[in-house]
Amino acid sequence: MELNVKTLYLIGGIVTLASAGAALLTWYHHRDAPGLRAWAAALLLTVLGALILRLRTSNADLAPVLAADMLIVAGFAAMWLSLRFANQGRTNVVRLIAFAVGLGAAFLVLFVVLRALGAGREVASIPFSLLLGLLGLASAWEIWQGRHKDDLRSRLPAALAFVGLGIARVIRAAALGFEVNHILPPGTAAATHPYTLYATIVFTVVVTYGLVMMANEQAGRREAMQFAER
Repeated sequence: MELNVKTLYLIGGIVTLASAGAALLTWYHHRDAPGLRAWAAALLLTVLGALILRLRTSNADLAPVLAADMLIVAGFAAMWLSLRFANQGRTNVVRLIAFAVGLGAAFLVLFVVLRALGAGREVASIPFSLLLGLLGLASAWEIWQGRHKDDLRSRLPAALAFVGLGIARVIRAAALGFEVNHILPPGTAAATHPYTLYATIVFTVVVTYGLVMMANEQAGRREAMQFAER
């Protein structure tokens, strides 16, 4: 089956925006649901990044690409740290924002270093995909660790979806890195890109569904306890 990258990007934008809306709506009704607000923020930053890329005037201009990638990385960093804080039972908005901005800056530093080593302009996709993959896997770990706190059964599909999302992005980074270093033949990254992009879109939906399930399960347990006390 041949997948068209441009079509996938369009579908991905629609799916991301719809998922952000679903996450925000659920969070509005369940304000203490783990991860929902941060996930919605990460998705909205992804949409904003896509708009920046859409509005750029020249394909040769790297500044919009770097700005968009930094926003998306920062959003996923905030997602991971919010889950970690939730597991630790604390909140620190200033630290969360500072870490997210710092990781976005780390992406920029990695890009500059790789360009200085003689890599091409497409090298921005390597640290971008690698950081997203690692943050996705780290988020999966934090979601799964949270079961010790509330024992929500729906944590498992949410964690597995983050694992799938993380693996898809790591595969993308690996394909690009191996091709740049001439370990894989030219065109390998381009050939695998539609499939890793498709997987990213699918797992974005599943992550959203998993987090919504967690919110509903948590609310259902709370209501059951309230009825039991009457």
